Amino acid sequence: MASADDLDLVTDVWGGLRGKLPKYLVKEVGEKPQSYRGRLSRVRFDNRFTPTIKGQCGILSKFAFREDAAESILLAQEDVDLRGNDLTTFLNSADEAVLRDGGVAILTEYPEADPTIQSAADFNASNRRPYLVLVDRRDILNWAIIQEYGASVLSRVTVRRRVRIPDQDFGEKIVTVYRVMTPGYYEDWEVMVQGRKWVKTPHLDANGQPSRGYTSLNRIPLVWYAANGRSLFEAEIPFLNLAELNIEHLQKRSSLNEVLYKMNMPVPVRRGAKPLASQVPGQPPIFPPLVIGPNSVVDIPVDADFFFAEPSGNAITSSQTDIEKLESAMGRVSLSAMSGVGDAAKTATESMLNAAQSQSTLSGMARRKESAVQAVFTDWVDYTGEPVGGGIEVDESVLQAPATPDEIRTILDAMGIQLSDGLALKMLADRQWLPDGTDIEVELQSRGQIKQEQLNGTGQVMDAAGQAPTFI
Repeated sequence: MASADDLDLVTDVWGGLRGKLPKYLVKEVGEKPQSYRGRLSRVRFDNRFTPTIKGQCGILSKFAFREDAAESILLAQEDVDLRGNDLTTFLNSADEAVLRDGGVAILTEYPEADPTIQSAADFNASNRRPYLVLVDRRDILNWAIIQEYGASVLSRVTVRRRVRIPDQDFGEKIVTVYRVMTPGYYEDWEVMVQGRKWVKTPHLDANGQPSRGYTSLNRIPLVWYAANGRSLFEAEIPFLNLAELNIEHLQKRSSLNEVLYKMNMPVPVRRGAKPLASQVPGQPPIFPPLVIGPNSVVDIPVDADFFFAEPSGNAITSSQTDIEKLESAMGRVSLSAMSGVGDAAKTATESMLNAAQSQSTLSGMARRKESAVQAVFTDWVDYTGEPVGGGIEVDESVLQAPATPDEIRTILDAMGIQLSDGLALKMLADRQWLPDGTDIEVELQSRGQIKQEQLNGTGQVMDAAGQAPTFI
């Protein structure tokens, strides 16, 4: 199970360490504040964590509704959270949270009954329908699970929420509210300090009444969507290692920057200079000021010396080597084999195994995504009264490694020699080489017209070399 420190780490890296640099580049013992601020200003965070997660989520974003999907869900798919986000965008945000944090919860809400609704027309005009809410893993504070017929069932859960409420005449403030949910019931609480103790008090709604209510479901409509693990609200963070490597990369780059910065600043050394005669007895000697510039000279005694001392650059090579190794390690952790980017020294077998492992990881997550969405749709239709909620099917063809130019060339060459045009075009489509929406039947008709135009007097189709190829 991930710790709070691990979740804080991935959150910081996900946000590009904005305002968090002092947390990971600490002030050294004896380092002056001005020098420390200068060191922080000279380093830039090369974020490899966030683009990796967003890239993996893009692979999982292509899906289609199953034929049994409920009508109310299809009608609401352009705004499933009542915030203007369509289902694809909403689930993409869920995928990002899963790969970043290890898991996320999806809550299906349903507005309470409105006494002003007196007819079906009023109901349709009110837009009263279920909607979805993403619940961050950090906001699931505690829970209770019971076993029913061998299955783990959620009997209670506390979710932290941040609610905006009016403040005086024209302002508003954010209040932390703790919603305690049990099957069929919920109540909201606030926690505040009274005297020297923390005291919980009911959160009041807009009418000044305690915020609590009943639902029409006999369960808590909260679905856990995780990257791994089998227990509710427990999962390892998939890319924690990448986040840690990214922090180490930042620290080593900062160290290298400091070496380069100091090497570009030679230190003037004056040996044998005589102190001023006006020095105070008992105090350290005072030397005449040293002025260096294109229009100045340095006068020194005959037996004295003046030179610039430059630091040694022995640490640069080793630091650069360490950074290159870190970047290579981050590339491997990022599952770069899926996109064909990685260590050029890898053998074909290593690349194939890495790609297979990546595809297996994403394929497993695609299955968990389908299962979670099916459970969410079930909660949805239990509110609306529809018989079946249905689900989605993730397009697993996008999980395949893209075809290489040699593979494509082989297919194209085979189109006029060994393969039928229909089979060749299908192979191209399976390898995502054809544009989305390409109609294979139309393409086959076009090729048929081209062949007809190539007919010679013998009634045979001639290729570019003037030969008659064989088509199957």
